[in-house]
Order: sequence, then C-alpha cells, then structure tokens
Amino acid sequence: MGSIAGVPDGSFGERLRQWRRIRHVSQAELAGRVGLAARQLSLIESGRSNPERDLVLRVIDALDLGLVDRNLLLQAAGFAPVYPDVPVHDPRWHPFTTAVDRLLRAHEPFPALVVDAYGTVVAANRGCKALFGQDPVGTNMIDRYVADSATSDTDWREVAWAARARLRGQLARAPLDERLPGLIARLDTLLATLPAPTRDEADLVACPAFRIGDRLIRMGLLAACFDAANDITLEELRIELFYPLDPGSEEFFRLR
Repeated sequence: MGSIAGVPDGSFGERLRQWRRIRHVSQAELAGRVGLAARQLSLIESGRSNPERDLVLRVIDALDLGLVDRNLLLQAAGFAPVYPDVPVHDPRWHPFTTAVDRLLRAHEPFPALVVDAYGTVVAANRGCKALFGQDPVGTNMIDRYVADSATSDTDWREVAWAARARLRGQLARAPLDERLPGLIARLDTLLATLPAPTRDEADLVACPAFRIGDRLIRMGLLAACFDAANDITLEELRIELFYPLDPGSEEFFRLR
C-alpha cells in the first residue's frame, strides 16, 4: 500500500531538500526543529556530510512524514526501514483482524466495512449486502460514488464531497503518492457534473441516502482507525460503520 512515484533516485540530501520544499520549511527552520546548526544541515543536504540514524529519525518527525515516506528517507540515508508492511496472513496480524472482525459482527445488522487508503473494500459484514445488494469486498467505494451518483438510486454527493476533502488531506501529507491524484480527479469530474447537495442546517454530518425498492434508507457514517499504528497497512485502514438515521431505516435492516 501507499505506493510512491516521483521521488528522485537520489541521495538523502536531495530527498530532504525536496521534502523541505513540499512542507515549505526553510533549512534554518528545520535545523532548529531537529537541534542542529544550519551549517551542519547544509552540509548534509549538499552530500558533504552523512547523517546519523538518530538525526534522520528526528528529521522525519519534524517533517511529519507518513510511514512509507519515513522508510524511503531512512533507506536513502543508508539505514534499514523501521516501519513494516506486514502481510495480512502474518500471525502478527491476528489480534488486529480479530478486533476488526468483532467490530464488524457486533455492528450487525447494520452495515460496516473496512477500506484501504484508496477506498478499496477489504472486509465487510453481512449488513453490507442488504445495503449494496452484493458483497462489496474487492470493489472501490470511489467507483461506487461515481457509478451510483449517475443513477437515481443513491445520493452519494454529500459523502463524495467529504471523501474528496479527506483524499486531499491525504495528498497534502503524502504528496508523492501516485494513486491519490487519480482518485481525486475522478471525484472532481463527478462533482463537476452534479449540483451541490442542498444542506439542511439541522444536518450535522454528510449522510448518504439509498433508494431500495420503494424505501428511502438514510444512513449516518462513523469512521474508526487504529491509533498510532506502526505498520504501513494498519495505518491506512479505515473502518466505516453505517447507522440508520430514522426508525424506517433501522427497521429495514432489523427485518432482513
């Protein structure tokens, strides 16, 4: 996950300079943040001095890099990556998959799913089939926003606007990510052809509405994630819990 493109195959100094520009941080300001003289940082950026591992770790903290980019900067300095990307079948995943499975089951009969950083569904409970008409695992929610908003069955506009804002926030933190711009562009295209949703002042969150048969199902969406994750995949997972917003919508799921 978190594939990166556009990063030069250069030295630590070149990559550090690129990240300083992305973060709009001067050499003197970064030097102050990491407890280094500006002259020393200049020597490192120019390749005339090699950084120690502890300094590299302070730099990536000061620049607030994501785990993938932290690993890349460590490797550019000649050090082993710190943050793993553990396969989901690895035994170390068991406590986390167990926790997620329990959460998804406990949320039934209401829908709950898990998506990666790019909106692809990696797990879902039985309530999702009632809502989406199929098991959504393996599908992409951004594609669903685009496809469903072209019909009268589902009004994803509110959620699509919120998703675009979230993806833009991700891109601001990981501007070298090669997949996020494409997802944002697809949402931009969708939202450019649809009128902005009319928002009731009483609405506290963006909520999708589903037309299933002759019923209108209104849902709220609550997102959760693992706090302070040190694994790349775990850092990117997002658990989405759908809640019915009225008695009729709740009855729809409880009677299925």
